[in-house]
Amino acid sequence: MRSRGKEIGTLDFLQVNMRRIRPFHQVLKYGSAVGRVRALETRYIDSSRLERLIDADYATSLEILDEVAMGDYLKGAESPSEVDAGLARFLADFYRSLEEFLPSGSLLLDFFSCRYDFHNLKVLLREVLFGRDRSGLLHGLGRMGPDLLERGLEKPSALPSPYRETLEEALGKGLTPQEVDTVLDRHYLAWRLSLARREGSPFLVDFARASIDLANMKVMVRAKAMGKPQSFLETAMAEGGFIDTSRLLGLYGEAREAMIKDLENTAYYRGLLEMLEQEEITGLAEFDRRSDDHLMELVRGTKRVSVGVEPIFAFIHSRENEVTVVRTVLMAKLMGLPGEETERTLRKLFRE
Repeated sequence: MRSRGKEIGTLDFLQVNMRRIRPFHQVLKYGSAVGRVRALETRYIDSSRLERLIDADYATSLEILDEVAMGDYLKGAESPSEVDAGLARFLADFYRSLEEFLPSGSLLLDFFSCRYDFHNLKVLLREVLFGRDRSGLLHGLGRMGPDLLERGLEKPSALPSPYRETLEEALGKGLTPQEVDTVLDRHYLAWRLSLARREGSPFLVDFARASIDLANMKVMVRAKAMGKPQSFLETAMAEGGFIDTSRLLGLYGEAREAMIKDLENTAYYRGLLEMLEQEEITGLAEFDRRSDDHLMELVRGTKRVSVGVEPIFAFIHSRENEVTVVRTVLMAKLMGLPGEETERTLRKLFRE
């Protein structure tokens, strides 16, 4: 009988478990940082402000954004590239400001910033291996600059783990562009889980594990739609989620309906997998949005935590999510899309 693995509850990290309770000094090490964050939370984008953004024209949207932290970075932005540049500058300054008050030894910035390092590494690999454009590089974000990553492409040993191992695997097998992407995504997800465990936060661990599950399910659904062999999944799926990869691999040969039926007792069914019962799989943009919404529900659970790494995590995650939402709204306006269509594509906000 196939192992069904541990199912995750929406607020699994809040369950009482003596093995997961941290020492008091570990909780308090973020006390000062939490105080700083509470003073900054008044400038969240909430649902009422978002509604005004959606209803406004482009110029008025920029005026509304003057009310929040990122508004200064978008003044005079008239094109998609200028919007992207402004939002990237905002995030870079945001992360620099966090470094000023996070406690020594915190791995929280590494947990978030590695996303940008892996992204930039992916852009550079595509350029070197497949002649792609490097315009997608994100300067000023991440812990390593593009120059260091470029040196790593020539000599992987110049990079720290896990980037060294990632490059050695991606460069050594003659992979396709899609396979290179899956290698980097798998290493990225595994590294975040490692950082979460080292930080010692049950919430961070649960968040990282849920992220792995969602990424694995997306890979499986997409591979099934493209007719990929099971061997593709065996190298693409990340280990460490709540759902064993062996369980997902065992489902791959079954019909889509049977696959969804098997997973309906997980927390991912309602609002996510149930969507696949009614809709055709076309690019998985809606799957991505609902995956992000599921993770936001986890983050909202941190409102019950008064001190520790969790409120800081929620603050950073919500800021990143706001950037995604604002970018979606502004790009839609620049393309002339109607507000109703834009609203259907937006992620949930931390504060409604």
